[in-house]
Parts: sequence; structure tokens; C-alpha cells
Amino acid sequence: MKEMYKEAFSEIDEIFKLMPENLLNKIPLKFKDIIHNKKSIEYKPVIKEPIENCILKDETIIILALIYRDFLCNEAEKEQLKLRDAQKIKEAEDEIREKYNPDDIFKKRNNHKDIDANEKTKIVTETRITLIEEKWYKKLFNIVKRIFKKN
Repeated sequence: MKEMYKEAFSEIDEIFKLMPENLLNKIPLKFKDIIHNKKSIEYKPVIKEPIENCILKDETIIILALIYRDFLCNEAEKEQLKLRDAQKIKEAEDEIREKYNPDDIFKKRNNHKDIDANEKTKIVTETRITLIEEKWYKKLFNIVKRIFKKN
């Protein structure tokens, strides 16, 4: 497991120690044991009340949100949070789809290839010039070759 999650579990374990008993009882014992057993031994978070003033890791905030949604809130609020989460995920997927749409990638690639006629002529001319230029020894060899072919 990544160290950042172990540190987040350490912060959550400290928050569990500060929680009122009635809220803590809503969280399954198995879940609390997993948090306690998987936390980082080296990392010692400093969590004091009010928790809003503490600087928590992003992973800790995300896990706390999931704990709240899954264990602490009522059913109506849980459904509302799930709908909001689903909508946020859909918006993020749409943004990614729009940004990396394969059709648009090929269109952009073709737009870069659209060069005006003057530039195309210039490129072709430069290519011909480079192809026409031969080394001196090849020119000499070709001349000698032509002489012997005539005879």
C-alpha cells in the first residue's frame, strides 16, 4: 500500500479518537480495524479540535467524505451525495472525452498538414535540389559509365 494512504489512515485513526461515541458506533468495527491496522507507524499526525482548522492530506479528506456518505448520513442525504458524485464523475469523463476525442485528434493533425501552395512548392523544390545534388565521384562514375555504354 502506498505511504500516502497509510499516512491518511493515521490521520483518520486520530480523528476517530476525537469523534463522539454515538457517531463512532455507526462506523463498522471491521472498517475501523482496517484503518487502525493499515496506518503508518512512523507518521504521527497532530489533529486537534476543531478539525476544520487542521491541515489534512487530500487522501484523508476524500476518505472522510466516503465515511460520512456511507456510514454517518441519513438515507436521503446519502442518495443526494451519490447523485452528486455520479454527476461530477460524468462531467470529468465528458471533459476528458472532449479533450482526447480521437476524431478531433485526427482533425487537428490534418489541420497542421494544411500548408498553402507556396510552402508546398518550396518544400518540393528543396527536396528536388537535395536529390539532384550528387557527390563528385558519383558524377565521374556516371560519366565513365555512359561512355562505355555508348561503345
